[in-house]
Amino acid sequence: MPVVTLYFNRLQKILGHKISIEKIVSTLPLLGLDIEEETKDHVNIEYSPNRPDFSTDYGIVTGLQGLLGLKLGMSKLKIKKGKGAIKVDSSVVRVRPYITAIEARNDTLDDETIRQLIAMQEDLHNGIGRRRKKTSIGIHDLDNVRYPLVYTTVPRTRRFIPLGSQNEMTISEILEKTETGRTYGNLLEGHKRVPIIIDSKDNTLSFPPIINSNLTEVTAKSRNLLIEVTATDKNAAENTLALVAYTLQSVGFQLFSVRISGARNSTPSLDARSMLIDPTLVNSTLGLDIDPSVMIKSLRKSRLDAKIKGKKILCTIPRYRTDIFGPIDMVEEIALGYGIQNLEPTIPESASTGQKNSLTVLLNAVRSTMIGLGYSEVLNFELVGKHTQYDLANRNVSNMISVINSKSQEHYILRDAL
Repeated sequence: MPVVTLYFNRLQKILGHKISIEKIVSTLPLLGLDIEEETKDHVNIEYSPNRPDFSTDYGIVTGLQGLLGLKLGMSKLKIKKGKGAIKVDSSVVRVRPYITAIEARNDTLDDETIRQLIAMQEDLHNGIGRRRKKTSIGIHDLDNVRYPLVYTTVPRTRRFIPLGSQNEMTISEILEKTETGRTYGNLLEGHKRVPIIIDSKDNTLSFPPIINSNLTEVTAKSRNLLIEVTATDKNAAENTLALVAYTLQSVGFQLFSVRISGARNSTPSLDARSMLIDPTLVNSTLGLDIDPSVMIKSLRKSRLDAKIKGKKILCTIPRYRTDIFGPIDMVEEIALGYGIQNLEPTIPESASTGQKNSLTVLLNAVRSTMIGLGYSEVLNFELVGKHTQYDLANRNVSNMISVINSKSQEHYILRDAL
């Protein structure tokens, strides 16, 4: 589970109200967050990977503002029309077909915010991005970017200075010599030409999903940012962009659109979505008897919008809430807004006792009988190591199916015999 460090002085400043540290700490678990460690100046909290908006203190403050009654309802993205444009070349379709982007202007980042943005970036890479295979994010200093940009593919002989380096390298060298190149280079295996983003002066800005160029490094002096997301799935790309955009808007940046065109790509829509829920489902699931108006208030405390529509409730969900799939998820949001501490457990009126499944009883009898006849029961892992499966058994390797990027040499091939 990912962990984020929250500094109390920053939380109080972002909240914009004089809320005691004790109140903040006691409210965090009511958001579904686990407190790992608490000191005088900070707290380490663990959050569920399905809530990547909690990967920074700005996202957590959004949740705290709702439960504390400081701000209610959905936080809306305010995106102005920008002048930037990215042209997508058809050559990327077979490698990494989608790109989306947005500008964040007119603010600055302190060192702690930069640290959290980088941490959020990696959490998104590992979560929604499936270790960068599905999506990867590039954050650039916009003042060093010259539009229009082109998202295309190039040979591995192209040269540029990668982020964190002072020396120009070929793409092949980057894949061999840099840490990110060695870690994620397998995503580009089999492709002679690799994806790249270049500007109007033919400067390399990014080599997705591996590394950015040193030219657009973000520092505490950066006032304008370009955020681009490349992906193999368009919806995942837009969800990722929405998360970063909401965070930067919370920091204080103004958002501007970037026009995307070519090869089935288009300017992203980060609009909220809607969902209808039945109040009866809410009460029956939570064991409550509350009015729809109370449900709407609870949803607004969970930083969602809602209104009555006939006999149902129409909920509006911001794009960054990628964890909400269906009505039961909305019931959970109502429970959080209503207050988990206000849900009182009750003892069932009738007691019931469990018993073994009939199949389990049969299998246990067969197992005991076979052992009594002298057989040995073997419980084997489906994944084993090559040394165990072939070398120790003196067997020849045949049709070995292995796991890519396995973390263990003891469990990386599929067992093909007892």
